[in-house]
Amino acid sequence: MTEATPGTSTDASVRLPAEQIPIGVVRKIGSHTVTEDEVLAFGRDWDPQYFHVDAAAAEESDFGGLIASGIHTLAVFQRLSVETVLSGFDIIAGKQLRSVRFLRPVRPGDTLTGSMRVEEMSPPKNGRAVGVSSGTLVNQHGKQVLDVTVDFVARAQG
Repeated sequence: MTEATPGTSTDASVRLPAEQIPIGVVRKIGSHTVTEDEVLAFGRDWDPQYFHVDAAAAEESDFGGLIASGIHTLAVFQRLSVETVLSGFDIIAGKQLRSVRFLRPVRPGDTLTGSMRVEEMSPPKNGRAVGVSSGTLVNQHGKQVLDVTVDFVARAQG
């Protein structure tokens, strides 16, 4: 696999169409440090299980402390991907989460660093193509916390 420096674009005229999206290129998507306030806020708003919203109760859980929601972890991956790579592609929409694996808990203070790559693009049809991307997040210890495979729809040139 080759590595590429990520690029971003908010200008639709410079977003790559489906035919020009690089296949098989590993793209670094940057890092994000998860804070306790962020874990608690996300948990309260979107996944209010006690081990996401109550530090004292979480101490007694199987996790032995507060952890981020898996959906929160997935949202971190999405934001990093969009900010560094996907904004440079002419993406129309996400189509499907093929696979999402939460491999270990994310704790307050963890710094998550990610990478992604486009695995394949279908031949364009009716001005669109379907792509498949894969991605990972690892914590500051190099331990993988997330593995994800996503189908997306991109605009084609023709």
